[in-house]
Amino acid sequence: MTMSINSPAATAAERESILSGLQEDIDHLPNALARIAKYILENPEKVLHHSVGELGEFAGSGEASILRLCRQIGFSGFRDFKLALAAEIGRPRPPSTAAQQPNAALQTLHDTMARNLGIAHSNADLEALEKLAEVIAASRRIDLYGAGMSGVTGELLAYRLLRVGLTALAFRNSNMAHEVANGLSPGCVAIGLSISGLTVDTVQFLKGARSAGALTVAITNRARSPLGKSADFILQASGLDDHPIGGTLTPMIGKIFVIESLMLALGKAMDKSVAK
Repeated sequence: MTMSINSPAATAAERESILSGLQEDIDHLPNALARIAKYILENPEKVLHHSVGELGEFAGSGEASILRLCRQIGFSGFRDFKLALAAEIGRPRPPSTAAQQPNAALQTLHDTMARNLGIAHSNADLEALEKLAEVIAASRRIDLYGAGMSGVTGELLAYRLLRVGLTALAFRNSNMAHEVANGLSPGCVAIGLSISGLTVDTVQFLKGARSAGALTVAITNRARSPLGKSADFILQASGLDDHPIGGTLTPMIGKIFVIESLMLALGKAMDKSVAK
């Protein structure tokens, strides 16, 4: 049983799945609370060592919003929430599981990655890919920005674009990305990557690029997000099914599928351009 942001105080049984509850409810949260939930999901171990003020600083939300989120998911306050979170992420697995099923962890990993790949495939919009590919093929310049693991994925896409002869610049430093974005104009493309679609710097990057006249693209696992609202094209990867504890790479699987799908469409668009 998972928690609901609209329900009264959660029972002890409901509190057994804090991360799953936040994952399920993030699409329905106001942006300030969603940013907090995103940070908790991505950094549960770090949250245990944060004060309410530190969490607010890292999540880009106020202390009042943190306390509001804690109460909405059934806790009396931040301390109560942290105690329950510590119990959840530190809960050991039953010792019999590993002995009886030595391949269980690998099978779970396989299933998670396969599920993310399947979701990304089902979200693929061929018409949108073809239209976007035509614009990218004719673009003067492509700027890409992502924070953390999304920044690594952005560099992979930039590499793929450079290999086919396009001008692509990938940034993981937000200050540099915003400074260089001043050179964007009509005929350019800006691509923002974010698993949750809530990363403030990435959203601001796309907003600035759109203001400069560039076509904007969001590659995200959450289409209904501030990043999606700032984009002319949304390429949705897999869902928000993972709890990226410890920086797992599994959320990248859907994005890699999106990148290669875009490159397939781009190859066709560039062939058409040469034929003309």
